[in-house]
Parts: sequence; C-alpha cells; structure tokens
Amino acid sequence: MTFGITTFGCDAGRSGIGRYAGQLIRELPLLPDNPDRYEVLVHRGERDAFIPPDTRALVHMLPGHLTHPVPDIAWHQTALPAWCAWRHYDALFLPAGNRRLPMWTPCPTVGTVHDFAAIHVAGKYDPARVFYIRNVLPAMMRRLSHVLTVSESSRADIVEYGRVPPERVTVTPLAVDTSMFYRRDKAQTTELLSRELGLNFPFVLFVSRLEHPGKNHVGLIRAFTLLKNRRKDLPHQLVLAGPEWSGSDQIYREAAASTCSRDILIVGAMRKELLPSLYSAADLFVFPSLYEGFGLPILEAMASGVPVACSNVSSMPEVAGNAAELFDPGDPDGMAAAMERILSDGSGRANRVLGGLARAREFSWQRTARMTRDALHQVASGRD
Repeated sequence: MTFGITTFGCDAGRSGIGRYAGQLIRELPLLPDNPDRYEVLVHRGERDAFIPPDTRALVHMLPGHLTHPVPDIAWHQTALPAWCAWRHYDALFLPAGNRRLPMWTPCPTVGTVHDFAAIHVAGKYDPARVFYIRNVLPAMMRRLSHVLTVSESSRADIVEYGRVPPERVTVTPLAVDTSMFYRRDKAQTTELLSRELGLNFPFVLFVSRLEHPGKNHVGLIRAFTLLKNRRKDLPHQLVLAGPEWSGSDQIYREAAASTCSRDILIVGAMRKELLPSLYSAADLFVFPSLYEGFGLPILEAMASGVPVACSNVSSMPEVAGNAAELFDPGDPDGMAAAMERILSDGSGRANRVLGGLARAREFSWQRTARMTRDALHQVASGRD
C-alpha cells in the first residue's frame, strides 16, 4: 500500500508535535516485514527537520510560501485532495491533525489530534484560533476515517468535545529518542554547559517554549522564589530553556521582579546537540504546565537520569506514572515543597531517578509507529 504523510503544522520540527512527526517519518519505513510505500510532503527548507538522510520514503518538497497560515489552509482544502488522487494514496496520514485538516480527500484519512488545550487554558490562544478549535476543528475531525491521539486524557477530550465516537479514536503514546536522551556523565555535561552557557551552579530545569499562561513559567518562578527564600543555603539556579512564544514578555517581567532574579536564567532555544546535556546536568526537572496533551519533556528528562516533579493535571500523571513527584500547578507553595523534597532527600532522589529510567523504557517509537501503521491499514482496507 502507498501512504501519504504531511508535515504541515508541525512547527518545522521545533515542538513536541514536530518531534512526533519526525520520529514517525523515520520509524514507519523501518518497521520489519513492511512492504508499504511512504511519501512525505514537506515544506522546502524544512527537509532536514523531518527527513533522515537515509530515509526509504519518497520525499516531495513543496514551495516555502505555504508555511504561511492562509495559503497553507487553502492548500489543504484544494490542492491536497487533488494530490492524493494523483498519487493514488491508499490513505493519508496527518500528524498535526489538530492544526491542519482537509474537509475532504479521495482516500481515507488518519489524523493525530494532540490536545484540546484551548478548552482548558483561558488565554492560551487568540479569539480567532479559539473559535476554530471549538467550532471548526471538531467538524473536520469527525470527517477523519480514524483519529489518533497521544494520551487517554486527550482521547477523553476528543470524545467529549469533538463528539467523535470512541471506537474511532486510538491512543498512540509518544516516546523518547534514545539515541539522544540517555544518562550521561554529569561531570562532562557540567563542563560543557559551563563553557557553552556559563552555567556554573547546580540548577533546576524547565524545558518548554516560553509561552504564557499555558506552560506556567510564572507559577514556577514564584515557586522557585519561595523555595530560595525558605532555603537560604540552596545553591541552585532555575534554568528556563525554550524559544520565545506568545506571552513571553510576561515571563521575563516575572523573572526580573523576583527577589532571586540573579538565580533565574532564561537561556532561550537550545541547539539540538546541547539539549541532552542540559537535561543530564540538571539536579531536578520541573514541568509545571497547566495542560498537556502528553508532556514529552517529562520522559526525556527521565531517560536522561534526572528526577522529575510535574503537574498533577491532564495527561501528565498518566505519562509520569509513579516515577515523578506530583503537584498542583496552581499552587506555588505546593510546587516549592515538591522541589524541596527532591532536592533535600538524597535517597528519595535516587529512587526517583531509577523509577524514571524504568518508566521511560516503557515507551517506544517503534511501538507507536506500528500502531500508526495498523490504523492506516485499517482505514485503507475499509475496516474502520
């Protein structure tokens, strides 16, 4: 069978959705006993973000102007259906199904809807996008032959808010790229980060785009300030890594206003080769998000041998299992207490590290790819 895959709406590989698309584009053609053909539609200039050098997939590069939302959306409604007919696809896979979906195609479709964040986090998106997510997206989702999502939490939202029949929604969890994220020698990573970023103190880490209010950097800064004021002897800094996004100015203002502002470092987007070392060198990874469809950095930190504290809402407890310290993201004092428990308890911290390593190994990109392939075969053969 021949399957098309689009990379539209995948943030040029710079987000969790982008890493998801890139991993499946790599893994699907490598599945054993796999006679299927895969054709990837990628924006010109984004090939390196999604396509491995030795890919077995056929790659079609499309004009760069389609990265802009208006022509991108128009292309999905007009040119994409014609493309599917021309290439005789048995099914089309849309990894960013909560952002880009056609109203109709001549072949069956499988789309991944990662989350319904706009339903749960007020102010996360502008009014136009909220209208699209609440009113347009559900209707387009129901036109998909089958819906994939990344957690049981998101599946419940899709069934409730998208009104998609539960039997047409399958959970295919994310996983860790173990070639990048693994336990490294801490002395070496500390030396590297001291040289590259000037990090010379032990630190608490949060990796996420600098987005307010959804990622809850402000809550974390307040919790860290409480912790530092409570524990005057604590040598740790707070490192916030990630590209600027909507509302980032509020994060900078909160950091500057903190009484421990000198110990709060906003280092921006990380080069791909530095990110694994940043995880490995941290004494603690904190993930305070108000809502996540999955929360991939939780697993990346665990696979890197770092203890994790994270929010107790949406998908995050589902991803972390029993391996993380959980807290209410709306309670800075409780967040500070969770950080303090891990940083002050050596044996407890060691148990968190071992539990996290074991938890990360329970997720596999090959398993996710296999489940995705099964869904594509299911719709292509008319069994859905």
